[in-house]
Amino acid sequence: MFKRLIDFSSALVGVLLFLPFFPFAWLIVKFSSQSSVFTRDNRVGKNHKSIRLYRFSVSGSTSGEDGLIAYPVRLLRFLRLDGWPLLTNVLKGDLSLVGPRPEKPEFVKNYSKEQTKVLTVRPGIWGPFRSLTENSTRGEHKRGKEYYREHVLPKKLEVELKYVHNRFLGRDIKVLLNLLANRVRRTINEQLMKEAKNRNFFLPLDLILILLSYIFAYQLRFDWLVPAHEYMIFLKSFAFVLILRIITFYYSGLYKNLWKYVGIKDLLSIITASTISSVLIVAIVFMFGDSTHSRSIFFIDWILCIFLIGGSRLALRLFNETANHEKRLRENVLIIGAGDVGEMLLRELNKNGRDNYNVVGFIDDDDAKHGRSLHGIKILGACEDIPELAEMLRVDEVLITVNQVSSQEMKAIVDYCKQAGVRHRIVPAVCDLLSGDVHLSRFRKVEISDLFGREPIELNLSAIKNFLHGKRILVTGAGGSIGSELCRQISEYHPESIVLVDKNENYLHETRCDLASYSDSISVFCSLTDITNKRKQRQLFKQYKPEIVFHAAAQKHVPLSEENPEEAVYNNVVGTKVMADLADEFGVGVFVMVSTDKAVNPTSIMGTTKRIAELYTQALSKNSKTRYVTVRFGNVLNSNGSVVPIFMKQIERGGPVTVTDPVVERYFMSIAEAVQLILQAATMGKSSEIFILNMGKSMRILDLAIELIHQSGLRPYEDIEIKFTGLRSGEKMYEELIGRDEELVPTSHDGIKTLQSKNGIKLDLLKTQIEQLGNSNSEMNKDELIRKLKEIVPEYEAFGVTTPPLNSKQEVATQQNKSRLLGHRLKQNVGVS
Repeated sequence: MFKRLIDFSSALVGVLLFLPFFPFAWLIVKFSSQSSVFTRDNRVGKNHKSIRLYRFSVSGSTSGEDGLIAYPVRLLRFLRLDGWPLLTNVLKGDLSLVGPRPEKPEFVKNYSKEQTKVLTVRPGIWGPFRSLTENSTRGEHKRGKEYYREHVLPKKLEVELKYVHNRFLGRDIKVLLNLLANRVRRTINEQLMKEAKNRNFFLPLDLILILLSYIFAYQLRFDWLVPAHEYMIFLKSFAFVLILRIITFYYSGLYKNLWKYVGIKDLLSIITASTISSVLIVAIVFMFGDSTHSRSIFFIDWILCIFLIGGSRLALRLFNETANHEKRLRENVLIIGAGDVGEMLLRELNKNGRDNYNVVGFIDDDDAKHGRSLHGIKILGACEDIPELAEMLRVDEVLITVNQVSSQEMKAIVDYCKQAGVRHRIVPAVCDLLSGDVHLSRFRKVEISDLFGREPIELNLSAIKNFLHGKRILVTGAGGSIGSELCRQISEYHPESIVLVDKNENYLHETRCDLASYSDSISVFCSLTDITNKRKQRQLFKQYKPEIVFHAAAQKHVPLSEENPEEAVYNNVVGTKVMADLADEFGVGVFVMVSTDKAVNPTSIMGTTKRIAELYTQALSKNSKTRYVTVRFGNVLNSNGSVVPIFMKQIERGGPVTVTDPVVERYFMSIAEAVQLILQAATMGKSSEIFILNMGKSMRILDLAIELIHQSGLRPYEDIEIKFTGLRSGEKMYEELIGRDEELVPTSHDGIKTLQSKNGIKLDLLKTQIEQLGNSNSEMNKDELIRKLKEIVPEYEAFGVTTPPLNSKQEVATQQNKSRLLGHRLKQNVGVS
């Protein structure tokens, strides 16, 4: 009741004081506004009551108005008198002087139950949120309703709810004082900035400071009692000193610099200009002036001049930064990694992220760094301290900048962030870091490949660069996951040209658009065609004369290949033969074929066709000048149609997540890492070799599903059901990387090994078998096709295992125990750690 009495009496006084000026304000707005004098705005008040607010229509620009009208309109706007009619709403009881700012009905309808508590009190003309963010929220309405709803409104409601739960007269007075202080600060800042944009602003400023410097030099030299003789010397010389310093400053370029970004170089320029001008003054005075002039005055003047001129620039920059960035509702962030990348990020945040981010500290596992500071920001502790620090410092987000980090370390960091309940993002690509190009917009969420990857691999970048730079490259399957990443990474080494081959129009176009942003110096050509079209492919080889071919086109999905075996044969066998034969015919230097672990002791049609492709390139290499290289690896995380995007869609739909079997294991690596190792393998070895990539430890698909559910903030088996469907036809319980007749041989690179086969391959026989297979493919049924495939690949076993579905944790544990011995034997056979 006391607050209402103050509101009513204050509003009444305001209305009565302004009433004599009302006719003049009405006339000013009438002549300046092309619409009505008042704007009407419907808002939601206390207890969801609809209220109508009136203001004078003075918003907008006055640039096109008559000079006599423009000034009083700006004055009305500056003094906030356009909101004077709101005092009538206070008298009516719709508004209070201070309270939550009333919102439009379209925003209020989406309030949560907690947020509607702001409607239990009278809204105010001036709100607590505006008092905290007067500077930072100006112009937010220009970004649109969606931006306001998603980014501004939640913060506003958070502040207003705190006000509602803890409101008293003293807090209202504090809100008003904050608004007044922000208004004064902004006004001073705007006027100062307006003047300072003009270079002439510094000329009179420097004249004043140079004069003050010279005056104080005399006063300090003579202990504030300047003799009459020295005073006369001062009067004769001060004009000369002013002119000479200003001329020296001008020709030293001091008035061409942007004071907002003043730094060490600018201060050195001021010191240099001051020194040169002081030397000239001393020389001229003693050559043509009074030789009795005190020499120490010039030394004191030199020091004071540097201090005043340099200090003025620094003071203006400091005022600009503090005036524009004080008391904002910024997010508190912790930076993990107090190294070079962390330092670059801090500079980026200070330069472009001050409005939104407040760095509260660094985290680093190096004990020697703890307690030290980096650009004034303390290194607070190790990763294990994140939960405690996040609570203590009210951290909103953690930015991970540690580049060389293992998947286990990344898991630990993510777990700590989850315990603290804070968001977390990871540093951008390595190439951006090496170039020093760190931008906050390029940070990304922690992906599943970060958690299940391996130790970061070291590449022989010079060997890859020598291999690709200035070469003509052809990539098949350029629109696929591996093919498109191959194109992106190859383009970073600046080949002469890249020919993209794919039969999918959309994927091919997407890859082409990606490459367009890399370099204008690379010629990119697209061929929308099937690799089995030998006539069209021959035209490509003849026209573009590729020196290196990366063959990534293939039919990769096991279930689809089982249902469409003839297409798998055409794409994987016939298509590979076409491309490999053309590479030999046109003298291509290197032919790199991307294979799969499913080609080892295959149980599926897809795996068998890829094994035939491996055998053919090996056989062809023996009588060809082309170096044929096969690269074999396991599953790729996040590739098109792979298990990760499938699981994520199932989680988004609320489940269930479908896993074929609780003990099924697969090898995984990220797309980028797989392509890096493909490029590295292509630079190594002799022709006909099969390279396998070190896939690390195999991973249970069930573990992957559980981790993805956790990453989504949900609980496996409780929030999201996990359903076991049984193995499908052609699927294995475990994948292998080494065949029964193959021997593992190390290479110069730890991440790559080569295989030596004990079986001899006869090219003529294999050619005949493939031609027969291709010619009669469409006429054979599936059983006949399987028999033909088994003739070429005897180890192919098309048993099509199907296991009954398991849908409980107890059955999962039982099946795990059953499969332990089988898993141990198969892992020994793999031979890759």
